[in-house]
This record gives sequence, structure tokens and C-alpha cells, in this order.
Amino acid sequence: MRRVVMVGLPVIVVALLGVATNVATGALPARWSPYLWLAWPLVLLLVTVLVVIEVQRGREPRTGTAGAARARKVLLERVRRYWVTSVLDRSLYEEARIELGIAATADDRQHPWSLRASHRDGFTGSLDDRTSMSALFDQLDQAVVIVGAPGAGKTTTLLELARGLLDRADHDPDAPIPAVFNLSSWATLRRPLDRWLVEQLTERYGIPAEQAAAWVAAGEILPLLDGLDEVGEQHRDECAEAIAAFHQRQPLTPIAVCCRQAEYARLRAELPLYGTVAIQPLDRSQIERYLDRPGLSGLREGLDADPELWQLANSPLMLSIMALAYADPTGAGPGTTSAGSGRERLFTRYVDTMLRRRPHPRYRPEWTADHLATLARVLRLRDQTVFVLDMIDESWSARRPAAPWTSTALARLLGCAALAALFGAAAWALGSVAGLVVAGGLLALAVFMHAVNYDDLFELTSTIRDRDHRPPESWVAAWTMSVAELERLIQVSALLTGAAVGGLTGWFTPGGPSWTAGLGYGGGFFLATVVALIALDSAQVQLHFRPLPPRTDRRELPSPLLRQRLTVMAADLVTLGVCVGVLGFVPVALARGAAEALRFAVLLGGGTSLLLFTVVAFSPMIEQALVRRRLAREDLVPYPLLPFLDHAVQCLFLRQVGDGYIFVHRELLDHFAERAEADVPLPRFGAAAQARRAGLRQGTREVPGAPSVGGGR
Repeated sequence: MRRVVMVGLPVIVVALLGVATNVATGALPARWSPYLWLAWPLVLLLVTVLVVIEVQRGREPRTGTAGAARARKVLLERVRRYWVTSVLDRSLYEEARIELGIAATADDRQHPWSLRASHRDGFTGSLDDRTSMSALFDQLDQAVVIVGAPGAGKTTTLLELARGLLDRADHDPDAPIPAVFNLSSWATLRRPLDRWLVEQLTERYGIPAEQAAAWVAAGEILPLLDGLDEVGEQHRDECAEAIAAFHQRQPLTPIAVCCRQAEYARLRAELPLYGTVAIQPLDRSQIERYLDRPGLSGLREGLDADPELWQLANSPLMLSIMALAYADPTGAGPGTTSAGSGRERLFTRYVDTMLRRRPHPRYRPEWTADHLATLARVLRLRDQTVFVLDMIDESWSARRPAAPWTSTALARLLGCAALAALFGAAAWALGSVAGLVVAGGLLALAVFMHAVNYDDLFELTSTIRDRDHRPPESWVAAWTMSVAELERLIQVSALLTGAAVGGLTGWFTPGGPSWTAGLGYGGGFFLATVVALIALDSAQVQLHFRPLPPRTDRRELPSPLLRQRLTVMAADLVTLGVCVGVLGFVPVALARGAAEALRFAVLLGGGTSLLLFTVVAFSPMIEQALVRRRLAREDLVPYPLLPFLDHAVQCLFLRQVGDGYIFVHRELLDHFAERAEADVPLPRFGAAAQARRAGLRQGTREVPGAPSVGGGR
């Protein structure tokens, strides 16, 4: 779309430039002579627009071999930093070894579990932990699914494969680029997998969309898809079909998928991949060998005191959590003796131990646990595993106010109030009755746009969570208009505002009512209204589908999504104002003269630009500030949030992945979420969430027709 505009706009401007030049230098009827001077400013304006267009085109990045090579280097570095350095090298298994002072030796195993591989041509074999995952991947024709029980080490195995493939890609420029993607976000819009991969490369890794699309189409991206089981059960089969369709269209593109064994067995059809890697549960000898290491005496004492723990020690995740939880056998906190299953008691002790071992002067242990419970509850209800700042909206609050006092309503009111003050001051400074009328018309248009075209935070974040979770009690229903309905709305709005402004200015014209003055002002305001409404809808559609840029600083307000809207609108502010000003200037100049037309054009162009900027960017920023203030006041989300998330990373509860944060394991996310659902009123996420909670209270894990709360790795 942008390329079409940048090519077509110069053609239109050049044509208008020729017309304006002919008007300025040609012979016209005598009655047009007083207005010939208007053509010269128009010529100057068109030349300026042409220069701006050419400068902008010169700044556009040129794709080529050098650009692709640089983008490849950037992507390889980011995949390694996001997933290998930040997640694999800081896995709970490694963190437990470092925390407890267990020295690594030359004979130390990479991980304590074993793998069993099978190929659809009949090859099977049991492979020990010294087997290179990249070599195994090649033996299985580079198309595998990795399955195992919760906590068995599926994600770790996938990331070990990523590390080997990254090393290969660093040395071989023709090797495909391995990139890790979490499938939980696929269920948000449920697009074809190739299109979703392009969006994820742009949004998560900051790769230009054109380059990402070219890579995916050419099979130069090697997708490592984690968490098929984390896709909601109602969409999981559809996701598997999307993966199968992608593999069928591009059979030579290597691919790997992770899924829990039980969830994979329940799919309508297995993935048509060549090989399967099944992670085997730990046997007693492997557990004993792990316990023989120095520094684990506390864990052995805990196992001797509670035999039920042996039943949980069959996965590397649980073994690592046990090692950390029982690092201090005499330090059991008040919450560790609570009733519940062995798994629940273990996670409670783990949380208590890590909060005591890594205290923070600002965040009390119980306060930290409560905030993590809120975060986990929201992620599970939205079927997501990665948290980003743009996820926060008013639906997080368990005590949402009545409709007239929501943050959305207050943001609209404050946005309109700010515009009223600016328009009134500008009209008073210009000193004319017509200015006051135009200011009133702009304010009426502002109220209309805030009521009909305003996207609240929940709507803005629809690209990072399922639309099915929109609160049904939201006092402004989501608008779903066809193109014809939108065109009629624009026409009616423009006619009404243009007629009102024209009639009032014509009636209050100095020297008596004048229909020509009314026609000029009304026509100018009509054209401005049409352009403003079209520009607003166009900007909102483009911004809705534009991927977010990577976060480059520590600012929380405005969030990356709103900062993008702020930047885009600020860049187009002057151009829009000039266009609207010119459209308003011409009819008023013909009716009232250049001086009055210039005042009208300044007020109309500047007012329209500020109006669109407020509706698209400024009012959502106000709403975000109000929401964060409300959530902090309710002790649900601390502000600032990033230092708290960093503290949770230090306590081994979260991992930072690019711009987002994930729990170190889905099992820990579920523990915090169940704690929140037992202690805190449920946020208003809609009927599906209410049904899910009802199912949890009855002791079930699934509710017919509601998203699955299972999943994990």
C-alpha cells in the first residue's frame, strides 16, 4: 500500500503542478483575475510536496544482497540471545547447579534424560544424552515432532537443537535460519502458518516484513515451533492442520514441533512429519545418580521424609525444583506446610525458598507472589504464555467501575476536553465569529470520532490475545461495519457538519447573512470532514495490522504499541494539516477573500491534525495511564512494572525472551494461576473465562466449549 501511494502520489502532484502553472501564467476571464495570485502559492506548495516525497523515497531502505546478509546476521544473533543465552543457558537445571554450587566436570551430562527416536520408514532407536540433537535432526530428515510428559525437557531439547542449527548457520551462509516461535500466539488470529511466521519474525525479532516474507517463501527460515499443547484445545487441531498444510506446500523446509505427549495423542491426525523424538521419563537410577552430587543433601532428606516426592521426581523440571526448594531443609516458611497434593506443596515450598534466598528491599515476598499470581491468571485465561506490556488493560481489574466511569470513558472525556480548550483558544486568537463556529464544528467532530471511531486498549491489544475474550459488559460494543456502511456514515457526518458550519457562518457573517459565505465555509468544512474520517479509518486499519517494533528502552508509558501510534501520527501530522488546509482555503477564498480564507485554513488544518492525533494516539495514552494507575491502586500490577519483572527473573520464576517474559515452566504458571483463582476475584474476561473457572472449582481441567487450561512443556 505504501509503495502504491509513493508511486501514484507524484504522478497526481505533477499533473496538478502543470494545471497550476498554466493558471498562473495563462489568460483567464476577467472575473478570475483577482484570484490569479492564488495559483502561485499552490505551485509552491506542490513543489514542496514533490520534494518531500522524493526525500522520503530516498530514505526507504533498499533490499538487496547486502541488506539480506545483514538481516540474516541480526536474526541469528537475536535468536541466540533470546533463546539460547537467556533461556537454555539459564534453564532451571543449570540454575539449580549454579545456585547450589554443584561444580560441572568433564563427565557431567548435558541433561539427565534419554531420547527415543523413530522414523516413519520404520527406524527406531534409543539414544543417550550425548547424542547431538542437530545430528539426530538430520537422521530424521529434518522434520520432527518432539513429545514428552510435562516437565520432561521438550523445550530444552528444542533449544539444544536450535543451538546446533545456529552454529551450523553461522558457518554456512546457505543453511536455513533457525528461529523459535511459541505457538500459543497463533490462536489469536489463526492465520495460515507462513503468514503467521512472517508476522512473528517482524514483531518478535524486528525483521522487515518484506525480508521476512521473502525468507519464508523461499524456505530460508527453519521454524522451531514450541508449545502446540499450549494452543487452546478448541483451536489445537486447526493449528496442527495449519502446520501440516505449510509442510505440504513447502516439503523441503526443515521444521520441528514440540507438544505434550497426551495432547499430541488426542489430535484428530498426527502431523505428517518424518520423525518423532520421545523424551523418556527418568528412572530410579538416573534420579539416584543426580542425588549423589554434593550440595543435594537437603533434597535427599526431603525425599526420605516425604516418600510422595519420589513419584514427582521422574522429570528434570521437578528434580530441579526439588533441588532448589530443599536447598535449605530448615528454612521451611509458613506456607510450605499447607495442605494439598504433593505437587502443590512442592511448588509452594519452591516459591517460598526462592523469595527468601533472593529478597528485594522493595518487594515483600507475599506481595511478589500475589502479583505473579495475577500475571499467571491473565496469561492462562487468555491462552498465552508470553507476557508483553501491551497486554495490560482494564479487564485485569476485578473491581471495574460502572460504565460512565471506566478508564475508556474518562480518556474520551479528557481527550475531548483538551481539544475543546485548544480549539477555543485558537478561535479566540483568530478573532472572528466564523472561527468560533468552525471550532465548535471541530469539537462536534471530535465527540463523534471518540464515540464511534475510538479504539480502546482492549481493542488495540486484539492482535496479542483472542478476540473471544472481550468482556461482554463493555459499555461500547465492538464496531463491525461493512465498507458500504462506513461510506454512508462518512457521507452523512460530512454533510451534517458541513451544513451546520456553513449555515451558522453564513448567518453570522459581518454585514448581514450571506449565502456565498455559508457555501464557502460549509464546502470547506465538508471536504475537511471527509478527508479526516477517511484518514482516521485508514490509519487505524494500517496500525492494527502493523507489527510492533522491538522495545529498545525501559519506558513503560506509553507502551510499545502506543509509542508506535504516536510516532506514525506525529510523522503524518503536517502533511494531513496542509492537505486539509488547502481544501478549506480554496472555497473560502473565492467567497470571502484570501485573508479570511487563510485564518480558516490555519484553524481547519491544524484542528483536524490535532483531532486525529488525539483520537488515534493521545486519548489511548491517557487511558493507559489511567488503567495503570487503577491497577496499581488495587495492588494488582505494580508501577513501574519492569523492575518487578526483573526481580521475578532473578528469583527464577520468569525468563525474559526478547521484549516479553515467560514463566520458567508452564507447571509454575499453572501453580500461580490456581493460587490466584482460589484467592482473588476473577477479572471480567467473558463467559468463556467464567465457565472455565466454574470447571476448576469442580475439580475438572476442561469445560466443554471453553478454552483448555492445560498445556505446558
